[in-house]
Amino acid sequence: MTESRSWKWTDTSRGSGSAKSRKSRRRKKATKKTQGMFSQTEIREIVDKIKYHYSLMMFTSLGDEALTDEDRLLLEQNGVNVEALRLEYPPYMQMFLLGRLTAILRDPQAMQITPKDFRRYIDRGQFIPLSEREREEYRISREMTYGHLKGLANKVVGEARHRVLEQNKMQLIGQVISEGVRNRKSIQQIVSELGHRTGEWDRDWRRIVVTEMQNIYNQGRASMYREKFGDETMVWKQVFPLACRHCIRLYLTRGLGSEPRIFSLAELTANGTNIGRSVPEWLPVVGATHPHCRCDIRSVHKGQRWNPDTGAFEYVGGPERRVERKSKVKVTVGEKVFFV
Repeated sequence: MTESRSWKWTDTSRGSGSAKSRKSRRRKKATKKTQGMFSQTEIREIVDKIKYHYSLMMFTSLGDEALTDEDRLLLEQNGVNVEALRLEYPPYMQMFLLGRLTAILRDPQAMQITPKDFRRYIDRGQFIPLSEREREEYRISREMTYGHLKGLANKVVGEARHRVLEQNKMQLIGQVISEGVRNRKSIQQIVSELGHRTGEWDRDWRRIVVTEMQNIYNQGRASMYREKFGDETMVWKQVFPLACRHCIRLYLTRGLGSEPRIFSLAELTANGTNIGRSVPEWLPVVGATHPHCRCDIRSVHKGQRWNPDTGAFEYVGGPERRVERKSKVKVTVGEKVFFV
């Protein structure tokens, strides 16, 4: 009974009580309205966690030279010692060097190289030093790749901020709030769940990284062709059996399995990339034609003809008719030695 009377008294005595107690009740009511909402500080923390996540991935893929001061600061604030963890040859540079190496070797020789061989090749500095032109080409490619990855990171940050603000809005208008907000999960859990919910963020990241690694691999091959034979050397794209219709259209003469189209290296270089172009506007290019493209650039020389049986350009009359150099070049990869 006492509890019932107390409730009735509170409900009907609107004019009673001091101004101080009425103010306190209003504060409590306001607190209930905003319970479960994210503050601006928490939103910034979520955004910073996402930025850190992407800065870390760019550091491990492209190396410390690609990082901005903001990236470095974010990493250091999260306990990452950039100087201690820096790689002299990050994965992006390794793909460039692998492209240069495979452009020197013949296919049967390149197929003999194992990951262990290539690691030794890098660690021992057995590769041909990059020319000034190659260094500049590499730097430009790396900056372009950074731009693509940074663009994705900014997109993710924007989407995350929108999702959190939308949840706050839902709370304000009394709609159902997500489990993460209701239970006040940790910032890290919320960041993780945002990524899991969309799924697209990680897929987009993998798509860009795979495409850009193929890009720099082909840039490495093209760089070696340019150094050896000049800008006007003739090249073609090896289109694999599961290639898409776009690569078949751009790089083959009469459909899958037919003779490849031949281009000058200068022509493909001038075409740039297909980023920002609509599909009908796509052009033959040195790097990846589209996301997940795995077509490789290869050189073709005077006296070679297409052999449909081997799927390669070969010298007329067989390899023995090839004019050999007076002295061959020795290429050492780990413990293996090749002459080309």
